[in-house]
Amino acid sequence: MTIWLNGTLLAAADARIDPSDRGFLLGDGIFETMATREGKLIFADIHFDRLSRGAGTLGIKLPYSIAELMSAATSLLAESNNSDQDRTAVRLTLTRGTGPRGLVPSSEANPTVLITCSQSPLPKETARAIIATGRRNEFSPTANLKTLTYLDQVLARQEADASGADDAILLNTQDKVTCATAANIFLWDSNTLITPPLSDGCLDGTARRKVLEIASQTGIAAFEESITPSTLANVESAFLTNSLVGLQPLTEIADRPLKIHTWQNKLRDAFDQAELQSIQT
Repeated sequence: MTIWLNGTLLAAADARIDPSDRGFLLGDGIFETMATREGKLIFADIHFDRLSRGAGTLGIKLPYSIAELMSAATSLLAESNNSDQDRTAVRLTLTRGTGPRGLVPSSEANPTVLITCSQSPLPKETARAIIATGRRNEFSPTANLKTLTYLDQVLARQEADASGADDAILLNTQDKVTCATAANIFLWDSNTLITPPLSDGCLDGTARRKVLEIASQTGIAAFEESITPSTLANVESAFLTNSLVGLQPLTEIADRPLKIHTWQNKLRDAFDQAELQSIQT
């Protein structure tokens, strides 16, 4: 397996992350997971915009330009013989880098950038979800970021797996719906889409952004508003979305069956076209 680490393509077996790297020790960093089509990154502009904003929020200076990072990802895809694969996942990890013991970052830290790629299996056509027992902290300054601290999501996914479900929906401290473990959630209210606002603590997903944009372009009303468990208990249709699964209908939430909305295919086809357009620009 070939990776890109701090400006160099090399075999994964030869890679070295410093034992004092704050990403490894403290989860001090962020990441992006991007899908590809025809060897090109899908929605790259949205992903790298979020990467830049996340790095700015954490006070981590990107050691490479966006153009250099995009070129690095493309080179890695070619080197790994994944450029012609139908489905490839590219992950870019940015950490604050090395530093002395303690929580306060060193002003002399050199950020670490790691890019990996691997084949991405086809997602399940539908999914079943539970309501996780853990809570997402909507007041955290990192609630909307893709940080390396994913333990809450790991535990929630373990809980889902133990119950025979595919995913878990996380509530916040006020019992409002936020998102799934690695995806955003949309509900169909008749022919209207509803998704939690960022202020409720959901991830600022790239696919979420695109769905809201597509809905506006295709005449589907879409709103960001708080969703309570009682709303979930009465909803008839819903779906999850992220960069790798696209739009994945939910057929069950907390043991309650759901229907697939009649406009789901229309929205999915529009999303598919948006993916194609993003790699042609």
